[in-house]
Parts: sequence; structure tokens; C-alpha cells
Amino acid sequence: MKLALCLYKYFPYGGLQRDFLRILNECRDRGHSVHVYTGEWQGERPNGVELHVLRSSRLGGNHVRDRRFFGRLQKALATEQFDAVIGFNKMPGLDLYYGADFCYLGRAAPQYGPMYRSTPRYRHLYAFERAVFSRDSDTQILSLSPREKSVYQQYYGTPEERFHMLPATLDLDRQPVTDRSGIRTRVRQELDVASSDTLLLFVGSGFKTKGLDRALIALAHLPSGLSENTRLVVVGQDQAGPYLRLAQKLGVAERVQFLGGRTDIPDLLAAGDLLIHPAYMENTGTILLEAIAAGLPVIATDVCGYADHIVKAVAGRVLASPFDQDELDRELASALVSTERALWSQNGQRYGADPSLYHMPASAVDAIESVVQNSVEHKSVKESTANPWVYLRKDLVDLGDFPKIMEVHGETFREAPGRKTVRFSRQEKNYFLKTHTGVGWQEIIKNLFYFRLPVLGAMNEWHGAHHLQRLGIDTLTIAGYGTASGNPARRRSFIITDEISDTQSLEEFCSAWKHRPPRQPHEIRYKRWLIESLAKIARRLHNSGANHRDFYLVHFLLQPGLKDGMLHPDASRLFVIDLHRMQLRRKTPKRWKIKDVAGLHYSSMDLGLTARDRLRFIRLYSQGSLRQALGRDRQFWERVERRANRLYASEQRRSPDSELTAAQTLHSAGTQP
Repeated sequence: MKLALCLYKYFPYGGLQRDFLRILNECRDRGHSVHVYTGEWQGERPNGVELHVLRSSRLGGNHVRDRRFFGRLQKALATEQFDAVIGFNKMPGLDLYYGADFCYLGRAAPQYGPMYRSTPRYRHLYAFERAVFSRDSDTQILSLSPREKSVYQQYYGTPEERFHMLPATLDLDRQPVTDRSGIRTRVRQELDVASSDTLLLFVGSGFKTKGLDRALIALAHLPSGLSENTRLVVVGQDQAGPYLRLAQKLGVAERVQFLGGRTDIPDLLAAGDLLIHPAYMENTGTILLEAIAAGLPVIATDVCGYADHIVKAVAGRVLASPFDQDELDRELASALVSTERALWSQNGQRYGADPSLYHMPASAVDAIESVVQNSVEHKSVKESTANPWVYLRKDLVDLGDFPKIMEVHGETFREAPGRKTVRFSRQEKNYFLKTHTGVGWQEIIKNLFYFRLPVLGAMNEWHGAHHLQRLGIDTLTIAGYGTASGNPARRRSFIITDEISDTQSLEEFCSAWKHRPPRQPHEIRYKRWLIESLAKIARRLHNSGANHRDFYLVHFLLQPGLKDGMLHPDASRLFVIDLHRMQLRRKTPKRWKIKDVAGLHYSSMDLGLTARDRLRFIRLYSQGSLRQALGRDRQFWERVERRANRLYASEQRRSPDSELTAAQTLHSAGTQP
């Protein structure tokens, strides 16, 4: 086969570039004719391939240079006939894309304000990403991360059949060294690091996205007993200047060393004591696997696609989203004195010995050959973006097209103007279908009058469920989603979720406390676990820029579990549901935090909770001492109390003789969507 491999820039230190070279070599070794097109090539040139360096002006930002390269690439490709054009960066016209990058629309763009979407940089990056992942693209995707695959599907509705999942990848050239002790001594001498010092490693080209600023702050915040003997070595090809200035500002510059790009990574990993990788965004993070296999414990954020391997190997710590600098500071200080580090090292080496971790290039070329050989089958009929967007999981593809799904019959659980929820079954499994048929212009105008964004369909729940899942919060599992464009007042959409079995609303479960408060030790522990879970969910939700808007106990489903015949937290799960009014922003405004927390307080007022229970929630939500929470955030909690009391008083005026709690009369329990 004649293959064109396209890459904006090659240099020997980047993870994407090393994957590119390994796949290139595998294609060549299988006898394929390989032509490489790149804007810049640094390092040794590969043998047995046609290398085309399409040089252009260096003026302008990255997006300008990338578009300039793409223009030259189009002209070059037009003079040849290829069986497949394979891109290692996002660009239009690809037959296959090697998906090493995170989703720009879902990960990077939301960090900026609304005006950012009018910039040339945004328009370029969005257009090139959309050309690969949109529903009307034919590009096949070699995907490295199930987590990032779900983000692309969330924002683009990319069909499942266009993804080809590749295994985790380790480079044979990055295998752990054999003489670890000897190399450790030699490298530390070269770096002028004493054998008694603790050596932290930060490895990765792209200091901003990989969180070097976070690592420097954590180094500066180490307790005095640890900080004097802890060094940070930074490895990667990027601009060091801004981070040197930050290190000087933090007072740690003398303990930080920048080495630039290096090829002797296995030697450096043998010399280190801990890898710190608090990335903002990272599709995979191959260095995490390399460190684990080398016996180097790792602290990383859960946004890294390969963070799961740290958990599976029990080889370090993974920080949950949203990122909390204080948590990184605590985990780093704890790891540096922990006796677990030796165990993490042993676990990692054992995990890295699995030969399946080194098969990615062969799997990638297998997928390329399969796509080319079945190109007619893979070419789909292009779908107009004017048609409804429909995503269905494999177990529901028999439901049909958008109109048929909107008419699916089942047991009606809730019906309101413009919205209906039914439960239906397929192959002995239950699902909930919520359909939206439009809220009308009157409702839209009313919401806008009160400076609220109207809920026009199922999109809020679609994005909300994905958001909560990435935060590690149990919520609805999405099996299908669809929306039709057109008149916003009559917009039709649906969302399908799996039934969460053997549950009851938290309001229903806790209502028994009114007549019989928890007294047994295991009952008290269970109540405390529920309070702790609610506080952590609320804190994580709000710290991530989200708010629920209907944050009442009735919208939590408890799946209680027994251990030794008694209710036990380890056997139980708590799900957040009813996400149709959920909002996502860069930062949650204080008034929406107050509304959410006040909703919880209001819906728990008749449950017999003690003052100590409420103070426990306040301390856990604030993530500090109670003294700090009631001092620093006193106004916040006073506003929460006032709002909750107003809600409760209003409900009592409407139904003063009701034995139900206020939340029960306002919100119907039992439906999951």
C-alpha cells in the first residue's frame, strides 16, 4: 500500500512524535510505501521512506503556521495517488487520524470567555477538529483513550463505528534499565543531586498543559522539613523562561533544574524518586506508563488518559477532578515520607512487565490495513448537519431513526408541558426515555426576562451526565441522545438512560429518621457517610464550574448495600439524577452555589438532623476547619440559611397540614431522568 503520513512538526522528544515514528517503522517493515509530509523535521531521518519537508514562513501563531502547512500539503497530495492519508494532527481530508490529542472543543475552549469563540485561533482549531470528528466526516479514528473518545462523542456525536481503539502503548526503546542502582548513582552525580536528596521528575514537552506551574507550587508548599532536600528536574522541549520566573517568585528556583528535551528518559526515571504530572489536559500520558514500568511512583491528575493504569498497578496517586492545589500539596508531602513508595515501585515494575503494553504500533497498522482493504464498507453516506443528531449505544441501534425513537411507548413516569418520561424494555433490560417537544416562546421569553437561560431540550442532561462521570460522581448512564435543529421554541430532542435498579430516593430513605433517628453505631456511621457524600458531591460539582439548580434530596438515588447484614457505605452508591436544568461554566457563581446548598438544607429540614450534622456538612463542603468556614464564609452560610428558610416557609403556607416534607410536595420522586 502507498501511505501518506502527515505531521505538523517532528522532534525526537514528544510522545506523539515517538508514536509517529514507531507506526512509520511498522508500516515500512511490512513493505508498505511510506511518504512522510511534515513542516519541520528535527533529528535523524528515517531510512526507507520518502520524506517531504514542506517549509513555510515561521511568522504568525501556531494556528497560522498550521494552516499554512495544510495549504502546502493539499498541493503536494494532489500530485500523488495514495491508498490512505493518515494524519497525526487534526486536519481536513484525512482517511485516518491518530487520536493522540484531547478534544479542543470540550477541554480547551470552555476555559475561555464567550468572546474567545470569535478569534481566528478558535475558528481554525474548531474547524480542523470538526473536519475529523463531525458526523458528516468519513475520517476513521485510531483512538487511544476511551475517556477522550466519550468527550468527542459528547460534542460531535461521532459514530461509534468510526473509532478503532488501540491498546496502551510503551516504547521498546523506553524499557526500564537493568542496572538501576548503578545508573541511578551516575545520573544523580551528573545532576549534582545528593543520594540523600529526594528527586522529583516532571517529564513532558508542553509545560502549560502538563501542569508544570502546579508542580512548582506544590514544591514551594512542601513543609520545611521536606523542602530543603527535595529537588525538581524538568525534562521537555518547551519555553522554560516563564516557569523559571515563577520558580524565582515562589522561592524555589535553586531547587529546580531544566534539562530540555532528552532521549535518555529510562536513565532519568531510574534516578528519580517520584514522577509528578498534574496535567490540565492529557489524552494519554505515555510517560505515566513509562514511569510505572520503571518502578517510579507517580502522582497525576485523572484527566490523563493513562491515569487508570496508576490505579490498576497500585503505583501512586491519582487526583480527582476538579483539580485542587491543596490536595496536590498534601499528596506530594505525604508521598515523600510514605513507606508505600517502595511497594508502589514494586507494583509498577510488575505491571510494566506485561508484554501486551508494547503492541500498539502493530495494532495501529493492523487497523490502517483493515480500513484501506474495506474502504468501500467504511465509507458512509454523508449525513447533512440539518438532519437530527442521533447517538445510540450498540444495544439500542434497533430503535430506528429520530422520529421512531420520539414515539417509543412504555410506562409513563412523568409528563409535563413539552416533556415526557417513559420506561421501556429491550432484551430484559430497562431504560428511561425522556422526550422534549419544545417549551414555547412564552417560556423562553420569561426565562430571558429573569436573566436565565431557558432549557430547550435534552442537551443539558447530555452534557451534565458526561461532566459528572468525568468528575467521578455516580449519575445516569447514557444509552442514547438525539436532537433536531430548527425553531428553538419547538425543538425536539430525547435522551435515553439505563435504569438504576434497586434504588430509592434519598428523601424517601431518610424520611424514616423523623420517627426513628439513627442510634446504633452502624446507623450513625451510615448517616455520616451520606452527609459526607453529599458535601463532597456539592463541593466537587461547584469547584468544577457546574451547578444543578434542583439540588434536593429527592434528586439523589441511593442504592443501599449490606455488609455483614448491616447497611454499609462500602456496599452502597449514591447517584445524582434529574440533570435537565444543570448549568456548566468556567466558574460557578456564588448565587448558584447558594441556591444548590440551600436546596439540600431545605429538603432535609424535617429529617431530625442535629446541629452537629449540619456543621459536619459545612466543614466538609468548605474543605477546611470549621473555624475557617464559619469565619471566612460566614456570609455564604447565612445566605444559605435564609434562602432555605424562605423555601420552607413558602411551602408551609401552601400546605400547612401536610405531613410530607417541603421537598416532597414540590418534586416528584421515583423517576430517574
